[in-house]
Amino acid sequence: MKIIYILTMKKYLPYILTLGLIAVGAIIVFFPSKVSGIPKQATLFVGQGCPHCKVVEDFIANNDVAKKVAFDIKEVWYNQDNAVVFNKVWQNCGLNPTNIGVPLYWDGTTCYSGEMEITNYFQSKLK
Repeated sequence: MKIIYILTMKKYLPYILTLGLIAVGAIIVFFPSKVSGIPKQATLFVGQGCPHCKVVEDFIANNDVAKKVAFDIKEVWYNQDNAVVFNKVWQNCGLNPTNIGVPLYWDGTTCYSGEMEITNYFQSKLK
């Protein structure tokens, strides 16, 4: 009986392995933020001393954006861990790697780069 079971398992082993690989691939494709370290929550990436970031931060403060839109703020120029996350988000969004910079807002699915795009995004959320 055990021999028949082992022979049957050997017959189905390639199918089981294939299904396992498909499952792992699906997890990577459909849940990339869990696998690749990209944050699921909205995040504003800024640089300490960045004038464009200051414009965005002033807009957020002057319009009480944080009361209507939940997001984290991560400084990337002096915090290496935040810089790593920022680079992953930048790459995930397919933005030009030679034009990388802050401010960058990640809403969990889409990137908004530069003070105009970000303030326009927040303005649309305030309506």
